[in-house]
Amino acid sequence: MNSTASNPHASSGRGTRFVILTILVGVLMALVYIRTRGATVSTTAIESSPPPRTHVHALGRLEPAGTILQLMPKSGNEGAIVEQLLVKEGDEVEAGATLAVLDNKARRVASLKESQGKLAAAQARLLQVKAGVKTGDIEAQQAAVSLAEEQSKVASRELTRERELQKRNASAIEMVEQKQWEYDRLQLEVRRASAQLASLREVRDVDILVAEKDVLAAEAAVVKADADADASELRAPVAGRVLRIHAYPGERMSDVGILELGNVRRMQAVAEVFEADVAILEVGMDAEIKLDSSSELLTGQIAEIGYIVARKIVLTNDPVSDTDARVVEVRVDLNAEHLASVARLSNARVEVRISLKPVDGRPAIKSSHIDVTSETARIRQPSSRGFPEAGPNEVSSGDAAYRSQR
Repeated sequence: MNSTASNPHASSGRGTRFVILTILVGVLMALVYIRTRGATVSTTAIESSPPPRTHVHALGRLEPAGTILQLMPKSGNEGAIVEQLLVKEGDEVEAGATLAVLDNKARRVASLKESQGKLAAAQARLLQVKAGVKTGDIEAQQAAVSLAEEQSKVASRELTRERELQKRNASAIEMVEQKQWEYDRLQLEVRRASAQLASLREVRDVDILVAEKDVLAAEAAVVKADADADASELRAPVAGRVLRIHAYPGERMSDVGILELGNVRRMQAVAEVFEADVAILEVGMDAEIKLDSSSELLTGQIAEIGYIVARKIVLTNDPVSDTDARVVEVRVDLNAEHLASVARLSNARVEVRISLKPVDGRPAIKSSHIDVTSETARIRQPSSRGFPEAGPNEVSSGDAAYRSQR
């Protein structure tokens, strides 16, 4: 009889060992595969590290340097109506030029003249106080004193004579008393006239002080009236061009002011740069600006990097673009040869391509703040844009870069 059939336990043991051996071989092969795959992935990750970035893309708009100013008169003119408009759209004006006059100007000018008259009167009174009383008044009062003294002397002689007569019983006591009363009255008149003369000759410091305070009050009234009259005129705070008029003669000015003014002699592109890209920008970096309307290419340099993070204003045509992206405004001065062609294009939409070439020769900044993978390394601009498609070292601010980080 066959030994295998006669010993079933031996056959079962060999089967078990075979299964165990098969499992061990599979585990060993899996470990070898995992180690080999991990080394390959690690090598691939090292080899695919991102190269230095060369450009930053952003959408933006054209603006006169210093932004577009919405001008309105000074405070205190609420409800006023435009009486005269001295400029028209497109006019070039210098700083301080009068642009418009309000209907309350005439009333305020009249108040100014009234205040100036009161000031002149106060100044004249001050001079009068310092000069004292007129010489003629002093002489007249001196004569009154002399007259009272002479009358007093006469009354004294008459009183003495009446007393002598009364001693001889030649005069009644009543006559003596009458003469005494007359003498006393004239003595008081002498004292009163003398005191009045001294008062006319005296110039008190307190009188001068009061007159000086009146002058100061009148001067303050003139300053206020002059400021009110000046506030009835709209003046240009800076030199620039009148871009738009909001209120014409006969119309009441609104919250948007009377007109808009911009310095188109120096135009700027305001690029809305994604907040994470601001750290790699420097003032002076070169930039290319493309007008959406005409595809004209402009050049310039970064003049100012903003300090406030805000939502995007200029939106892309991409329907999946993130409209809530947080951006910082970066102002780019346009080169002089482009200023004439864009003077009428304030608020025009543009695309800005900023070169990350260092201004002072420092090495290019690596894009370490962006996780460049096989999916994000080839982010492309929408086909409607005029710049070349962005490659692994170019990221568009505010849309694709924002989505890649999220």
